[in-house]
Amino acid sequence: MNEIYKKIIEFTKKLIAIPSQNGIDSENAIAKVVFDKLASFGFEPEIIGEENHPSVICLIKKENSNKTIWLESCLDTVPAGDISKWEFPPFEGKIVGNKMFGRGANDSKIAIAIFCYLAKELAEDKKFKSSIFLGFDANEQSGEYSGIRDIVKIKKPKADICILGYQGINEISIGMRGWLRLKIITKGESAHTGSRSKRGNNAIHQMTEIITTLRRLDLEGKKEPFFEYGSNFNVSLIKGGVSINIVPDECEISIDIRFLPSQNKQEIMDKIDNSLKELKDKNPNIKYEIEFLRYELPFLTNPNDKFVKLLQKIAQDKLKTKIPIVTSGAGSVGSVITELGIPIINSFGCENDNDHAPNEWVNIESVPKVFEIYKESLKEFVAKE
Repeated sequence: MNEIYKKIIEFTKKLIAIPSQNGIDSENAIAKVVFDKLASFGFEPEIIGEENHPSVICLIKKENSNKTIWLESCLDTVPAGDISKWEFPPFEGKIVGNKMFGRGANDSKIAIAIFCYLAKELAEDKKFKSSIFLGFDANEQSGEYSGIRDIVKIKKPKADICILGYQGINEISIGMRGWLRLKIITKGESAHTGSRSKRGNNAIHQMTEIITTLRRLDLEGKKEPFFEYGSNFNVSLIKGGVSINIVPDECEISIDIRFLPSQNKQEIMDKIDNSLKELKDKNPNIKYEIEFLRYELPFLTNPNDKFVKLLQKIAQDKLKTKIPIVTSGAGSVGSVITELGIPIINSFGCENDNDHAPNEWVNIESVPKVFEIYKESLKEFVAKE
């Protein structure tokens, strides 16, 4: 194996050994290691953002550059969870055969290592006439995306293409569904369920009517090109009641809506508001409150974008198989970056499995292929005016 690939794997192993579990660890330690790696290459990295959730950025300017390439990956991981469910320690980076195991192995510490060394190699190539912007964002796994928001707010990067560090070798993702999260609370009146004179006002019964009403809306199953799997609507959390013999006076649900680029937040909120107002007109006993939680934009990079087509062609040539252009059902920091109007590769990378689960792994034998695919694609993209 070429020396640079060995260094990528060694650096990935080092990163895995630094716990950066969202909600448990700060990203300070891993940010420092990434900062030092970039500085050792002669670059001038910066640490920015919140004290406990720092992000690392680095602009590598090339003379007479005609483009800027943005490489972006997250520093944090999801928690390791129950250690007893891991075949190998989650912070060891154990290599067995062609697999490296560990929390963050594929999401997304392998991407940090690949992007650092890819930037080094391209920066040293005198024929490569493009500046490179590196971003390694904190607090991604929570869905708050504060790290990427810091990067966008502080640096306002401009680029011709942005490549995200989410992995997967069998397809190239160029978009994602947006998401909208709401909380609805119904208020009733308690009573003894055995009372002959007081019936109360059952908040859970109210909520069943609300859920039924919302499920009749066309929020789920909407489809369009590249989003054939459709939009989605889920009541994902519910709580209410204090005892089996008390009429519940409060019920609460949390709703997760995954929507497509042709839809928008206001349209969805208006449908929900109007349908529940009509329900209340029919049944005045229903008393509810809606609380807005979070919202992230969907996006779809033009499938005919020059870099998208180039990456697909070179990936197919090197992997000797068909690589489809798709979109992702889950969210990503691309929902923040898309507001800058920059084309985005949402995911493409090494073979992997078990992200967000015990025994997360990445296939280290796929590192050379992925590295060369990105390097060749970027060099050809930059060479073209």
